[in-house]
Amino acid sequence: MDKFKALLLLAVWICLAPLSSVYAAVWSTESQWDESWENRYRQWVVQNWKDDIFMNPAKPIYYKFENDCADATYAMRLIFSFEHRLPFAVNNQQSPGKIISNDMSTWDNLPEPQRVRRFMDYVADMTSTKSLRQDTYPVALNDIKPGDLYAAPGVHSYQIVEVTETGIAEVMASTTPKTSRFLLRTPSFPFYVPEDKTFADGYRRFKQPQNIRQPASAQPGYSEEQFLLAADLKYDYVAFTDIISKKLGKRAERPDEKTTRLLLALCMSANDRSVYVYDALWHLQEIRKTGRQCMNAKEYDDHSTPGRDKRLGMFFSSIRHHLDRIGRFDPQSQPARWAKAVFSIDEPPAGEMKHLNDFCMVQMTLGEELYMSVRELRKNLEGGHLVSDPHAPLQYRWGIVKTPYQATCPTY
Repeated sequence: MDKFKALLLLAVWICLAPLSSVYAAVWSTESQWDESWENRYRQWVVQNWKDDIFMNPAKPIYYKFENDCADATYAMRLIFSFEHRLPFAVNNQQSPGKIISNDMSTWDNLPEPQRVRRFMDYVADMTSTKSLRQDTYPVALNDIKPGDLYAAPGVHSYQIVEVTETGIAEVMASTTPKTSRFLLRTPSFPFYVPEDKTFADGYRRFKQPQNIRQPASAQPGYSEEQFLLAADLKYDYVAFTDIISKKLGKRAERPDEKTTRLLLALCMSANDRSVYVYDALWHLQEIRKTGRQCMNAKEYDDHSTPGRDKRLGMFFSSIRHHLDRIGRFDPQSQPARWAKAVFSIDEPPAGEMKHLNDFCMVQMTLGEELYMSVRELRKNLEGGHLVSDPHAPLQYRWGIVKTPYQATCPTY
């Protein structure tokens, strides 16, 4: 009888053994997120989240992973979770109430490295900068840490990779269109100030999987401070980031450090405008394929840039005021020379313009080699030549054409 039972158990095991591989998770979970793991995650981001994370053939699972800004942000958390056998979970935007996690068995016929890569691609397809509002939550400004992120839903996201001794939250980012690329590291804050009335943007932290279904307000460390402060400062980027650096820093910024940071942020902001311009031109092209020539009020509001253009002008003014406070121009300072090339009344020497253009050029639209200098952008902006109307051709949008744009579609 005992022999019969043993044979029966063996038969059952043989039948069930294949099922264990058939229903394999993307990776097995061996630990759970807690504050200790969050601290290890932050250290890992500082040490391992490099610009070549998706372009290093020595890491074949991630090599040539096609990504945009949101994909890279989600991948940062996903890759750490995989490498340390922690759970990964985000909300399923297409099926509210359901979760996308490493427990999925969709690719159980593949070996683990391929399962992970397919899962990365799937998460990238199912998420966006808009989904970050559900998978993350806002934190206090003095609590910003590596591994956190900045989200501007529908526009952009950044990964915070280090907080410097001067309190600068340095960022890494990808961009559109989705492709395999090196990430771009910028030693400056993102050029955004939280302004979403529902607190969906700003400096944020991933929810832990066990809390993924809980609202943002129920997460540990949740804070609305940044939104209240931004409103009090009337969304002044320079004033807002000055306060963050004081909260996070161990020492004050030197004038050159601050000049460099502000010029980098200005460069990012100007180049972000190209995304809006591109999206507007693409959308206009699409609706005209249907026979409709003009955007409706909502489309116009979504694709016009009056507020962004006004803030860009304010930012130029804020940097000029910063330079005025510094006072004497130091010809030995490269940041000061860049700034002088941007703001001087007289046309800078060709060599100085080359240095400025090597530091930053403004790409006027995505996918085309069309650029202008930061100096030219400032002059066009101050001259009132930039056009925020999304129906306007590219040359009008950037003020290259100086004659007033004559709208042929309704403006709202």
